[in-house]
Amino acid sequence: MVAKKFILLGMGFYSLLLFASLPGLARAQALSPALEQEFTDAQVAIGVAQKAQAEKYAPEPLKEAQELLVTAEEARSLSDEVKFTQTSRLARAYAELAKAISELKSEEEKLAATHEELQKAKAEIDRLKKTK
Repeated sequence: MVAKKFILLGMGFYSLLLFASLPGLARAQALSPALEQEFTDAQVAIGVAQKAQAEKYAPEPLKEAQELLVTAEEARSLSDEVKFTQTSRLARAYAELAKAISELKSEEEKLAATHEELQKAKAEIDRLKKTK
């Protein structure tokens, strides 16, 4: 009975040593702060795009940015620095594109509304001239 406990204890100890000797498989390596900043910048860019109403004006690039951010998180969990960095940067680029498209389309809407108001004002002026 004592011998069985000793053998099991020894097997547990060697299993622990094996687990500790494989840091890449046992646990994810921490990424550098600079790489983490790339990810954070992408998150912020997505938030800014959402505030610019990208869901309404630029849903495709916004969705792509969000999907790339998920891919970056997966790469982080696998400690794949290259894929993590690339997808974080791409996510940021797509988010910035979504923001730019949103701002452009929003301004186009404002311009169209202003143009419509101007046409109505001109029509009212013409109507008033005819009544004189």
